[in-house]
Amino acid sequence: MNFENRIQKYNSSLTDNDKKITRYLLANKASIRDKTIIDLSEEIQVSPASITRFCKKIDFNTFQQMKFSLIGNSTENRKSDHTFEKVYNYYQTIIKSTQEFFSEEQTSRIVKLILNKNKVLFCGIGNSGLIAHEFNSRIYRMGIASESVTDAHDLLMKSSLLQENDLLICFSNSGKTKPVIDSAKIAKNNNVTIIVVTNFEQTVLSELADEVILISSYKYIDDPKFINSQIPGLFLLDLLTYKLLNNEDLMHARQKTLDAIHKYS
Repeated sequence: MNFENRIQKYNSSLTDNDKKITRYLLANKASIRDKTIIDLSEEIQVSPASITRFCKKIDFNTFQQMKFSLIGNSTENRKSDHTFEKVYNYYQTIIKSTQEFFSEEQTSRIVKLILNKNKVLFCGIGNSGLIAHEFNSRIYRMGIASESVTDAHDLLMKSSLLQENDLLICFSNSGKTKPVIDSAKIAKNNNVTIIVVTNFEQTVLSELADEVILISSYKYIDDPKFINSQIPGLFLLDLLTYKLLNNEDLMHARQKTLDAIHKYS
């Protein structure tokens, strides 16, 4: 797992000192290649022991291992004067980074949950709501009973009507979106199975989940002009859609909906 993903994964356990180290390392990737732990401790104004503890906390065995991971990722995000190449590189970086969070076993579990539940409710606010709508649009065309909701009041009401054999899939990059958290609490009280798609593992929302799917954050792209927060979620959707359509009944149902549309196009 690359440096940025580790920071994202272990974010909730990082102290202020750890975050100070993180900020320095992310801002000075290219210059740390030849620096020792003593050099960095003097520049960041923390003790060498603090840097060693930081490396262990984000699951690196040694300082050198952490440094090589950071340097390697820096070379992948190479600078370019050409906008097309630059944005293409950002896409490549985000997809590769998000892939590190997934496993074949987890995506198979998610597909099984979707197939075995009576109804699926997708929810999200803002940009996360766009992902919720897109996933719903895909699976109801496969004949799966589903709905998406992005309005806070509708979300609370519809969550209250979910039953034990239903599935709630929540999209929230921060894991702190209050209407989504509140709807998950309501669903939890109804013994509904909850899946959370988020950037961070240890949040109030993720603690309510039966399954947490981590996706990469675009914020680790060091370019304020690049603001696409939907790529990781869409990558996940493509993986799950592909696996769902291995089911012949779902593929047949999708083809029927396509045929119906083509008659009027």
